[in-house]
Formats: sequence, structure tokens, C-alpha cells
Amino acid sequence: MTRPLSTALVQAFLFSALAAASLGVNASAVADDAPPPASAPTPDNPPDSGKARHHNPAWAACKKQADDQKLAPGDARRDFMKGCMKSAKESAPPASS
Repeated sequence: MTRPLSTALVQAFLFSALAAASLGVNASAVADDAPPPASAPTPDNPPDSGKARHHNPAWAACKKQADDQKLAPGDARRDFMKGCMKSAKESAPPASS
């Protein structure tokens, strides 16, 4: 007793359709997942450590002063920025806790 070829083809098609549908549902569920929460910044791992200076008002003020003085990129500008940032840290009011 063998099944007719058409019955086997219908079963294979239904199995393939069920597998494709389950993969589609799985892919859409993965796409809806929220990203994991960011870990809290620590002294060893500051947030966006490479970009932090661009969000620093003191750095922006020092950069503006360097631009106003038309300091070309190089040692003189770097030394000016270092000195400016050092004086900005020294003159900053103490953080209130």
C-alpha cells in the first residue's frame, strides 16, 4: 500500500509551508526585541569614551578659543588645548553631592 504521488507532494508542500511560516514568525519576533540596556558607566568604562570630549562644554569653549586664535592643527594647538582644559578643570566649581 503506497500512497499516491499527489498525496506525498501535498504533505511535503504543507510541511514546507509550515516550516516557512514558523521561520517568518521567529524572525519577526526577533526583530521586535528591545536592545539590551546599556551598562552603567564606570570610571574604567566611561560612556562613549572616544566621543566624550565633544559633549564637554569646557572642551567646546577651548576649541572655540583655538579657532578664534586661528591656531593650525599641530603641536601648538594641542598644547593650547591641553593648557586650556587644565585651567578649566582647576577653575571648575566643586561638584555638589
